[in-house]
Amino acid sequence: MVIKLLLSEHMSSEFISCFLHVVVSTYRQKNFLTANIRIQLSSYLATVAKSKGTKLVALGGTENHIHILIAIPFKLSVESAILPLKQSSTTWLRQNFDDLRSFSWATGFAAFSISRSQLDSTLLYIQNQEQYHWRKSFEEEYKEFLNYHHLPYNELTLFDE
Repeated sequence: MVIKLLLSEHMSSEFISCFLHVVVSTYRQKNFLTANIRIQLSSYLATVAKSKGTKLVALGGTENHIHILIAIPFKLSVESAILPLKQSSTTWLRQNFDDLRSFSWATGFAAFSISRSQLDSTLLYIQNQEQYHWRKSFEEEYKEFLNYHHLPYNELTLFDE
């Protein structure tokens, strides 16, 4: 009874810090996303995110995938925060870039929760994607993330569409 009283007196509002590091690949890891396109895509996705009640903190990537750091409110699921970004950007990319008329994202995505203590290192990692991928392929990086987070996957079908 004492705990209930203390909670009701001191926790009248929700205080949520929910950052996600999201990785999204192009369909079949095709090299569609030039540096110029990624810059424009970042601005576009920041606007879309804001309209959906989320905040795009950072975007980085290479020609075949992007990393997004996004802050989401407690009322949104991970999927409901990410899918509108993928869907609207697919249409936007197809309409605004002649070379991307057939553009698609891969079906799935990976999302990892980021604590406040990991925020700076995650931002740095996302901002330095091009340099990072001089040494490691997207497939290697993706598997490392899944393994690090103990997420099971089937090696044979991981990158099938």
